[in-house]
Amino acid sequence: MKIAFLPADGRPITRDAFLALAGIGGIEVLTPPREWLGHLKTPANVDRLWQWVDGPAREADALIASAELLLYGGLVLSRIGHEPLDRLLSFTGRFEEIRRRAPHRRVLLAASNMRLPSISDATEEPTYWASHGAEIFTYSFHSDRYAQTQNLASRGEADAAKAKIPPTVLGDVRSRRARNLTVLLSLVDLAAAGVLDALLIGQDDAAEYGWTRRDLQAVHTAIRERGAGRRAWVTYGTDELTARLLGRVVVAARGGSPRVRVVYSYPDNRGGIPRYEGQGLDQTVTSHIETAGCRRTEEEADLTLFVHNFPGAQDEAPRQRIQDARELDGFFQRIAEAAMRGPCGLADVRYANGADRTLITRLLAAAWVDEPRAYGGWNTASNTLGMVLTQALLPLNPQSRAFTILRLLEDWAYQTEIRQRLAAEVLPKFPAAAPDDLGEAYGACQTATLDWLTRVFVPPVERSFHRKITIERVEFPWRRLFNVDLGVRVE
Repeated sequence: MKIAFLPADGRPITRDAFLALAGIGGIEVLTPPREWLGHLKTPANVDRLWQWVDGPAREADALIASAELLLYGGLVLSRIGHEPLDRLLSFTGRFEEIRRRAPHRRVLLAASNMRLPSISDATEEPTYWASHGAEIFTYSFHSDRYAQTQNLASRGEADAAKAKIPPTVLGDVRSRRARNLTVLLSLVDLAAAGVLDALLIGQDDAAEYGWTRRDLQAVHTAIRERGAGRRAWVTYGTDELTARLLGRVVVAARGGSPRVRVVYSYPDNRGGIPRYEGQGLDQTVTSHIETAGCRRTEEEADLTLFVHNFPGAQDEAPRQRIQDARELDGFFQRIAEAAMRGPCGLADVRYANGADRTLITRLLAAAWVDEPRAYGGWNTASNTLGMVLTQALLPLNPQSRAFTILRLLEDWAYQTEIRQRLAAEVLPKFPAAAPDDLGEAYGACQTATLDWLTRVFVPPVERSFHRKITIERVEFPWRRLFNVDLGVRVE
């Protein structure tokens, strides 16, 4: 099988992780060099990418691509760019053209409903988000909550927040959302017409109420009314969408629909809403399973997906405290039993933006033999679930084991532990440095990360996996602490 691939941007988690997963499955991938993909707020050359799609990529059996890259020049650019709607719709029309010229090639597209973060940070947003982001989120959330529930307190919150937002800013937010929603609806039309074989519309940085919920409902309605339900779906997650589409392609190539059984560490709270998302976790889990081409079951299964969820409200990983590991005795017993029967994946969503120390301590205390073959604990619940599910659908081999080790070192060692130490111990030595702009602290952060990984975190992973692990590279994509790129050699 040969797949042509265009990620949302050049970050390792969106590009390199997909390539690693494809490698586990023995799949040949055609993809342009990272330099073609833009950088943060610098757009990719969209016309050159379309030429690639209609040229070298034509020989592939399937095209898995990010709509944001092909339409806006990148995921972040879809939030900040000024492309007119007619230009964007002319690009969506090109999907019909490439389908006619390469009818053998399946086209699977990942797209994202524009997010609405709750903090005043313009790193990945328009510049006015630094001053008004929190108020925009508050106005969005409470105006929609009032509309849905008639909660008078929310009406007051919405009015107060709106008064703090300049009309020009609010107008720009609304026009961007309207433009991007129109583009999504045009993609739904293409799925309904059979131009797209699969359209996965994701959502990140959202909440239970707000304009994101309203826009997603509009997309849901369009999918239903246009009869696109067999090819288009609304889901949560963004960075992992193309990986999930890879899982769908793998499942389709095998034939059938794998049965997936789900086991929670805290089953009574399976309906809890994760941070940055707008629906209950269990609903999201089912959505991920189905859009990957699988079906959920409570009976005999081909794959067991273990979800280490949160007992109350989900918190951020850096704020966690060590819990009583005995709470997980039953969960680990079920993992051991399932591992004897077949493939398993472990999605660690106890916290957002990092792994659960208590879980990792238990996992690494014993020999990690074959199962779970997939582990993840990064960023949002949906991003973790999508990546874990896809890896669990792939063969167990040395490449798979190396990818699991990489996830542990990035999601646990770096995101949960090292990132906080860099902010507290290294950045203060460089007055001009900040977590979102390392500046002159870049080299010092590299050195410290390599040292801590090698001395503190690699040894327990080596003992558990009985493998020699060498950290060959430490980089910080977009020159900020939030993203890391580790070069890991496993022998």
